[in-house]
Amino acid sequence: MAGRILVLDDEENYAEMLQDLLLQHNYRVDMATRPERAIDQLKEIPYDLVISDYKMPVMDGAEFLRKARELYPNLPFILVSGLMNTPELVKVANMSVTLVMEKPLDTTAFLVHVAKFAEQMTSEEKDEFDRELTSGDAAAASQYQSYPEEPRFFSAGCATSIRFMQAAWNISQRSLSLFILEPAGGDASLAVKDISSWRGNKDKPIQELNFKEFTDLDANQLEKLLADEEHSHVLSIRLTSLDQVSEVQAHLAKFLQSVDSAKNALFACLLQGPVSEMQFLQQADSLGCILPPLCQRPIDIAQYAHRFARLQADRTTKPKVAEFTQEAVYMLLALEWPRNYQQIQEVISAAVEVSEDEPISLEAFKGGLGENVVPAAEIRLAEFIKKAQTEHLKNELLDSGNSVVVLMRRLELASNVETEDDLKRLPLLYPNLSNL
Repeated sequence: MAGRILVLDDEENYAEMLQDLLLQHNYRVDMATRPERAIDQLKEIPYDLVISDYKMPVMDGAEFLRKARELYPNLPFILVSGLMNTPELVKVANMSVTLVMEKPLDTTAFLVHVAKFAEQMTSEEKDEFDRELTSGDAAAASQYQSYPEEPRFFSAGCATSIRFMQAAWNISQRSLSLFILEPAGGDASLAVKDISSWRGNKDKPIQELNFKEFTDLDANQLEKLLADEEHSHVLSIRLTSLDQVSEVQAHLAKFLQSVDSAKNALFACLLQGPVSEMQFLQQADSLGCILPPLCQRPIDIAQYAHRFARLQADRTTKPKVAEFTQEAVYMLLALEWPRNYQQIQEVISAAVEVSEDEPISLEAFKGGLGENVVPAAEIRLAEFIKKAQTEHLKNELLDSGNSVVVLMRRLELASNVETEDDLKRLPLLYPNLSNL
């Protein structure tokens, strides 16, 4: 699977030129124009290669390289700059820079070097935005997905999360406020980061406020916040109760009358459950959307787990812990993950800590989980496998063109199965698969 490349250059036009060049050659590329923001991205997204300018204000390429090396000692790092003097070359060489290339770039040589460290997308990955969708999800997703590009932070790997992301994006396009109800430990803040980027804020950090901080603002203070060109014009407001939804709406209505810049901003309000979904939608009206829990988004569970494992592996001397044993994958998909994104982060970090330099095992997972988790997980896993079994048999039925009765006879299965609905009632053909 193709990894990601991070391009950093304080000259936005040059960064976009490199990004476009790499995109044209089927690489997955993210762009940053400030080193401090690039560091934040490195903390959240596993990259295969970093390409950075050297001459930058505030933090030069050498200092950025030093901070990146603290996170990932072995991350390939190409430094691109104008003519560098000998002391500068010695400085970055001592930091183990992978390669130094001079501007203007020889693009042919540049692409040859990039190919040593990063894989290009396959045609399938490019067409499907590297989403590992089932055929059913792909069909469902095609009806909804029209946001600008693949999310970088939020995992939208299945139809459920794609529908959520599309709903949130649609609201942000027609309104200055967006209300999201998310489960405990949810990943809504990641979706807001992507929406901020799509709205033209690129890699600018989002200003985060709690409810009291927001409602205490006067018009002048809000105007000052929105005039800050170093930050995104998307503000994130954390709510703690359902009645705060209407209070935020009332404050925004007042601000619209006195703060012209508010008309071009987005106020993303995040509320964590437990809250009645019906009551939330009644309060937020057409400006609200609901983020489903991760237990309803198995592909996203896998993608987040792989992301965290990869990040942890890159930060340690355990490169093999970026992978999982088959038993660990079963457990990963079987768990309910009641604390969602936050819990996956915690469990993967704990599993990496107790693992040797080898793929994460089932025992590593069990170490940080409660006594009652495994039996519950086995029940969920059996249901998950049974659903997959039903889908497989339906596909087999479609491909063969046979009737259900003929298919059952050919596969030497139950003779009392006569319709497609009967397929759902078949017991697990391989029940041992659900034994954790």
